[in-house]
This record gives sequence, C-alpha cells and structure tokens, in this order.
Amino acid sequence: SMAVSVNQKLGECTALIHTRFHELSEREESFTATDVRDAYQGQIHRQALLLESFGEYLTQTKERIGIDRALKTFKLRTYQLSLLREYVQKKHKVSDIPLSQLDKAFIEGFEYYLTIERRLKRSSISSTLSTLQTIVRIAVKKGVLDFYPFLGYSYERPKGEPRSITQEELERIINLEIEWENYRFVRDLFVFSCFSGLAISDVRNLREENIVLEEGKLCIKGRRMKTKTPYRVQVLPPALTIMNRYRGIRAGFVFDVPTTDIVLNGMHYIQRNIGMETPLTFHMARHTFASLITLSAGVPIETVSRMLGHTNLRTTQVYAAVSSERIHRDMQAIQQRIQDTFTLKL
Repeated sequence: SMAVSVNQKLGECTALIHTRFHELSEREESFTATDVRDAYQGQIHRQALLLESFGEYLTQTKERIGIDRALKTFKLRTYQLSLLREYVQKKHKVSDIPLSQLDKAFIEGFEYYLTIERRLKRSSISSTLSTLQTIVRIAVKKGVLDFYPFLGYSYERPKGEPRSITQEELERIINLEIEWENYRFVRDLFVFSCFSGLAISDVRNLREENIVLEEGKLCIKGRRMKTKTPYRVQVLPPALTIMNRYRGIRAGFVFDVPTTDIVLNGMHYIQRNIGMETPLTFHMARHTFASLITLSAGVPIETVSRMLGHTNLRTTQVYAAVSSERIHRDMQAIQQRIQDTFTLKL
C-alpha cells in the first residue's frame, strides 16, 4: 500500500511539473530547468520583458504630464514604443523579449531597421535609441538587469541647430495681409512670441496674474509649462500691442489660443504666403527672441537665459551664434575704441 501511495504521489508531482512546463512554454519566453523547478515549487520566476518595461515607463510619463512632462513627449514615446514593438514582432517573431536577451546585436538590428526599413531621419533614430537606452538604464538601476547592453555601442547624435527667422522675414510676417481671422490670430501670437520668448504652451496658459508691474516696468512672470522653471521677461511694445488686442476674450487668461491644428495650419499658411522655403514652426519664434531680438542686440546671455526660463546656461549658448552683421558691427566699435585709445609710432 505504501508503494501505491508513493507512486500516486510521484504521478501527481510529474503531472504538476508538466503543467508548469506548459505554462512557461505558453509565455513564449526562454526558460531553464531551474525555472521549471521554481515554478513547480510555487516560485514562478518571471523575467522582466522589454516591451512591458517600456509600457511601464510610458505609464509613468503619462502620469507626469503637466508636472514635468509635456503631452507631446508622451505622444513621441508612444510612437517609439510602437516602432520597437514592430521590430520585435517582425524581426524576432515574438510578442516580447526578456530584457536579459538585449545585446549589441539587437540594438544594431533595431538601428538598421529604423534606418533602412522605416527610413527615419537621423534625429528620429537617435531619439528612439536614446529612449531605449533610458529603459535599459532604469532596468539596471532597479537590479532587473545585471549588465548594460549599450556598453561600447555608439550611435550618431545629430547636433540640433537652432532655427530662427531673419529680421526681413519677421517684417514680412508682421506686414502680411491675412483675411481669415483665425490665421491672423496665429500670426499675431507668433509675433508676440518673437518679442516675449514664450513657447506656445506658455502662451496658451498665460494668465492675467502673470502680468505684473515691477520697478515701473510691465513684465511677464511665471513658470514654464515644460520644466516649471521660473522666467521673467519685460513686455516689449509689439508684445503689449498684441496683448491688448486680444485680452478679455477668455476669462482669466491673456489669450484664447486656437486648437493645435489651427496653429499648425496657420503657420503653414504664413510660411507659404511670405515665400519661405523652409518650414515655419511656432517654436522658431522663441529662437528668434533669443537670437535676433536679444542676443544680437547685445543683451547678456545670462539675462537671456533667465528670460527664457532655461535651467542651464549651456542651453542658451546654442542660440549664441551671432549674425555676420553683428560681428561686423562689434568689430567696427572695437576698431574705433582702439583708434581713440592707442597710438603706435612705427
């Protein structure tokens, strides 16, 4: 009877082991005999998965929208996750892969896929790989991954060039005759940003309480929507004219900014009608304020950085590539000063 009891117990054990084996197989993850043993003992060891980890990162990003993350960042990361999922499913024929299987060959293959098959721009590829690198760093930091697959791997990171418009282009935009009221409003908001340095999200959220009088000067004071960094900028005459033109339409706010689609279409309309060949984006107004309106006029870079609400002076230094006209003007001033001060007898 004992032999029967033992055999029955062994049969139950064997059946349970087979059940756990099939459960692990259905998950389409690689596993070892140790994993089967742990599963049998009720200690199912679940490996951290790449796409799942990315999804968790995306959820955290969504929760931070409006705090220290912008909606467009969330949308970009969502798109990047779709690219990674596409690559994993098409090229590796699985629904997800363990983070432990991430290696240099996987990263190289992903970069090749984005470059050759998806034909993405270098900047998009660099941004996507950078996000993947962030996911890996988080996994290493959590102890989920005990190695760093990006070690020794490098990819091209294109240097972003600030894009501002010229004084002539700004004048053409200001003087452009626009029949449709919405597009005329978009133009005025763009010009306002050129003379205030505010990003579109900050213009959209600009409240009456942000307009203050300090030392006899009208100023805009607030915190940037993107970084929550404080900024303070004096209201220049063109910006004041535009503010006064639209104030009072939306209670508590300076402007009642149109939808994103209207803004994008309006910018395209302006670009086409002033004869610009390169795309005109609203963010170029912020660059124009930094380079054309302030730095080229001799405003110290530290002051410009505070007005823009930059967290780091190096961010502002990107805008410091001055025009040839400014260099010529400065050198003439230096030459005159030297002539008035120093006399050399040869």
